[in-house]
Amino acid sequence: MNVKNLVVKNFYREDPTHITVLWWLFFAGLLLGLWAIYSILPDDHVNPEVLYTLGIIGAWRYGWKTIHLFRGLYYQYVRYPVLSSLAELTHKPSEILLVIPCYRTTPEISAPVFKALIDEIGNFGVACRAVACVTDEADLDIIETQFNKLQERVPVSLYIIDQDGSGKRNTMADALTLLAEDRPVSKDSILVLMDGDTVLPEGILAKASGFLMRYHDLGALTTHNAPIVKGNSLTRQWYRQRMAQRHFYMSSLSLTYRVLVLTGRFSVYRATMALSPDFIDSLRYDHVSHWRYGRIRMLTGDDKSTWYFVLKEQWKMMYLPDVSVTCLEDAPSGSFLKTSVSLMTRWYGNMLRSNMRAIDLGPKKAGIFLWICLLDQRISMWTTLIGPTLAIVVATYMGAKVVIAYLFWVIATRSVNVLLISVQSGQFHPIFVPLLWYEQLVGSLVKVYLFFHPNLQKWTRQDISGQVQDHSVSQQIKRWMPHLQTTAAFSCLLIFVMWLYGAEA
Repeated sequence: MNVKNLVVKNFYREDPTHITVLWWLFFAGLLLGLWAIYSILPDDHVNPEVLYTLGIIGAWRYGWKTIHLFRGLYYQYVRYPVLSSLAELTHKPSEILLVIPCYRTTPEISAPVFKALIDEIGNFGVACRAVACVTDEADLDIIETQFNKLQERVPVSLYIIDQDGSGKRNTMADALTLLAEDRPVSKDSILVLMDGDTVLPEGILAKASGFLMRYHDLGALTTHNAPIVKGNSLTRQWYRQRMAQRHFYMSSLSLTYRVLVLTGRFSVYRATMALSPDFIDSLRYDHVSHWRYGRIRMLTGDDKSTWYFVLKEQWKMMYLPDVSVTCLEDAPSGSFLKTSVSLMTRWYGNMLRSNMRAIDLGPKKAGIFLWICLLDQRISMWTTLIGPTLAIVVATYMGAKVVIAYLFWVIATRSVNVLLISVQSGQFHPIFVPLLWYEQLVGSLVKVYLFFHPNLQKWTRQDISGQVQDHSVSQQIKRWMPHLQTTAAFSCLLIFVMWLYGAEA
């Protein structure tokens, strides 16, 4: 299927031209409005030393991003083309194994997803065993119809598993167990884990197979994600901006054969590894240990569990920057603020829980550059908050003009950030600048909160959470202690910023 021509009702890849023009006008109006307010406010003398803190933090942050930029460009235009040319498919895998969970997807999503999947498997011409994890009869009809067509082209076995509502993890583990117990797999078999709202482009199986056939120490690989979003323009551009950032960092990390996640949208694994009992158990029973909560069972973040297993076992991982799957993003209902915070709560919660144990692997096992990036995840959620906190503190002494000046600083620095990302991703939109700052600021607040509440887990589409209904005294202490820790952490941040201001003034 040519995904560039994919049309799905109520899902959109780009804004109409007039909407884009309005966003440019909004951005220009924002700059003019801030300048007008800045001009009419009385002048306040700002001690130049106050700006040094922002400058030092900014130099560190953007120096780090520049390192990622050059690493990513080198990988994308120098290293990867060589690796790709050496990975030209010389022989096909003996079998493709496939697990695809479909949770309450609508027919307008399921139809193009399975049509593209069946076309790709048929064109690749390799025997396939597939497990579809379904909830609705409509999905089942579409899947069986498409796979019946595939049987005319290649040997195929289709298994259907009903999702029982206990979560994606158990369902995927059941599917992998079924495939493992069905019959042994050969060493050159590959396994695809993908979501039921991901549309595959032509040639993706040949591309992924070529790498796994050529590089025998490669455990898994993942690809770029291109979102088509059901939602308003703001939500659509937020997804696009996130995927551009993802492409930026994944390209940099893949230079040392590591990535930060093997996305559940579409990732390909060496089948002998992915069907091992340890891999299946790591998916079904994955947990982290916390000093206060003890054993925290991982409910969400199955793609972080598979990533951690591959990392821990010291298999190499890769990101394919020139291969893009199309994700049909049906954003949760509600306002943009509610939708984005809900999604960030799930994403960043998964990140922090996995970050805890990945750092413990050490630089030797995790890889020095990835390990530094994991440390940076811990630090950046605090440094992002220093700027706005300092601006507010200084404004209480010197007036609102300081806040306007800080907003100009934000626009300038985030514009540079967006331009750095666009150099590599080729994507730019005027609303990316405020959206980037929004995600950094609100995302940092969410991360800090979840850092002290690592037990909080909730699917955005399934009614599964990590809440414990226990009213004992010990449980009440556990419930209130993280709130006190969060309050104390923000108080320390405020005190630190006030100390900085006092020391510089």
